[in-house]
Amino acid sequence: MGALEKIKKFLKARTVEEIKSFEDVLVKRYGFKKYLYTTSEGLPVMGNFEGYEELSAKAPELFKALSGLESANKYWISGEKGSYLLIKITPDVLLLAETSKKLSVDEIDELVKRTKKELGL
Repeated sequence: MGALEKIKKFLKARTVEEIKSFEDVLVKRYGFKKYLYTTSEGLPVMGNFEGYEELSAKAPELFKALSGLESANKYWISGEKGSYLLIKITPDVLLLAETSKKLSVDEIDELVKRTKKELGL
């Protein structure tokens, strides 16, 4: 079973309230304006970006390009209109988020652990 199928099966077992609670944590605790979980193959898992399907396909390419500059599991990207965080949650799952605050290393580690728990990874 691929990562996307495993996650979707896990999420189907969750209540709407549990998923909404996780989304609230992403916004309130981590300052996310928008977020997108995607597989390393570019398939969307969940998120609230407009055009999330196209963005899901681009996120792994962006991660690969950034890894070519510097090998890491997390990247901060600053643009004129916003700041973005790109994290490899597992080898199969990436997170792209537009954020209103810079997260500490401890907060990012906590986010990764929480995501693994919430998505059944």
